[in-house]
Amino acid sequence: MKTQNLAKQLLYAALCVLVATLIAGCTSANSISSLNPAAADPESELNIGSTETKTSGDPVPVVVIYATRNVVGPQAELNLRAEAIDPAGGQVNIAWEASDGDIISTEGSNAVWKAPSHTSTNLITCIATDVRGGQAKAEYSVDVVGNSTYRLTIYADRTSILTGRFSAEPGSPVVPISGARIELAAIGEVGVSDGSGMVEFNIDQAQALATSTLVTVKYLTWEVSYNASLLVGDGLRIMDELTFYPGYNEVSVAVARGDSFLLKRGMIEVTAVENSAGEVKPIAEVTVDAGASQAVSGSSDGRAILGSNITGNGETTIRLARNGYQTIEGYYVPVSIDGLTLVNARLSKAGTIPELDAVISWTRPYMNQTAFPVSGPFEIGFGQVMEKASVFNDINLMIQNKSGAGLIALNGPIIEQHFRIVWKSDTVLQLYPRQPLAASTRYSMTISRWNARAADGRMLKTYEGLYGEFTTDADPSPSIVSTSPKNGDTDVGRSGPFAIRFDRSMQPDSLYNDLEIEITSLDSGAKMVLDGTSLRSNFSVSWKENNTLLELVPYRMLRAGGSYLIRLNKCHLVSESGKAVKDFTDLWGQFKTGSM
Repeated sequence: MKTQNLAKQLLYAALCVLVATLIAGCTSANSISSLNPAAADPESELNIGSTETKTSGDPVPVVVIYATRNVVGPQAELNLRAEAIDPAGGQVNIAWEASDGDIISTEGSNAVWKAPSHTSTNLITCIATDVRGGQAKAEYSVDVVGNSTYRLTIYADRTSILTGRFSAEPGSPVVPISGARIELAAIGEVGVSDGSGMVEFNIDQAQALATSTLVTVKYLTWEVSYNASLLVGDGLRIMDELTFYPGYNEVSVAVARGDSFLLKRGMIEVTAVENSAGEVKPIAEVTVDAGASQAVSGSSDGRAILGSNITGNGETTIRLARNGYQTIEGYYVPVSIDGLTLVNARLSKAGTIPELDAVISWTRPYMNQTAFPVSGPFEIGFGQVMEKASVFNDINLMIQNKSGAGLIALNGPIIEQHFRIVWKSDTVLQLYPRQPLAASTRYSMTISRWNARAADGRMLKTYEGLYGEFTTDADPSPSIVSTSPKNGDTDVGRSGPFAIRFDRSMQPDSLYNDLEIEITSLDSGAKMVLDGTSLRSNFSVSWKENNTLLELVPYRMLRAGGSYLIRLNKCHLVSESGKAVKDFTDLWGQFKTGSM
């Protein structure tokens, strides 16, 4: 049956060529070719050669070339196969030629062509000759591309328990990861990151060629995947960077930056999967919420992509839910304006008992952190929702001043006498020292025992001997990093928010101490003076990002197209450690609202 189909294809091709020749009124060389993806069936690549008749009135052979690629690397070897037929039923002889490179072997109707070492476009020709001397040619064009590479560098956030002890520059918040396994599925390549966290693949000399590929990165319990573009010019590199962040039980988090993510910067891509009969499979129709954004995972790959609705760098909560599965929620993931946040979440069926221990995912300060704020907070990120009432029932914590040899040993509920306890979420615990730490001082912190339970009843994995050292900052007076609107801004939103960003955490309640703000309409001359009490009556006041960002939203919108002057005449706002803000009084700015 296959021979009959081939004969029909070849006969049809010969008729097409003959008709084209008659229409043109002359005999000319021609080839029909199609692009051949790396994963295509070898017999799906078809080039049909036109004929050159040497014996007038006699039928000529028809020949077809099959190959697996039409783009190769320098000095690559390409297998070719020709199939020819003589409509008159006679024997056909096969010969091969190449415009460049070498035909290094032939056997029957098969040949192997070796590409040249330089970038080029090459024409491989198969010549079929029948017993009467009639000839037909098929031509196959192959491009040689050279020295194109895909480079990926992998880092990890140093707050993670998995990488916190790795050596790195003292001031660096990340550390390169060696030993991570990287797989490029479409080109059949696997690599391992080196001591600098880097792995590099030669794209055009891989097992297969492709314009894009699924990249899977695995390190310890972390695993994320993404689609990388492999479209690159000759001799150029595609360069990407991946930074793992502390994850949670069955949830891996990373931020990807570089050439493959230019169109997705500032977004979040979530992949929902499950372990089914020992095989990891994508889950469709999972509702994913990231802050105020929502999307549903796709049926083919379990992916959902969302906008973060965050201006600048920050973090947002994430939630995954689907009927029949346990909901994943209460977790924070980072968002970067220059990168794509990748989240790989393995969901479990409803009613399934977790097999993993309850764990601590990350801590802050991390090992050898410098410039840690004297007012904290110390942070502990758990890998799952915790039973808050059990967290301090059985814990031994020691903090030592390495310079002055002072030592504080804290047991159980006594911790609350020395720290203000804040649950940022059901997985993130913050401890604010009630007395600031000494400035520019080396400290150590040791946990000798910690027994606590997750919300689902699992006991926390033992962390006896968890140890870290850090150095506090100099604790200067806090400074203003930025204001919004800035002096001279136009088209300002009538409802703000009006924001002031500081370089360290502030005491929110101190904002209202001896406060005087003067707001003047430059159009009408009307003036309003606000103190601590009237400020709360006229503005919604909120502190964000660990009390470093102050936002004021007026309860009544300002006049459209209005010009305003705001003066801060006095205020005793102080940092968490009690330092007054530098150059805060007599702060002023002039702006104009938009028309809408």
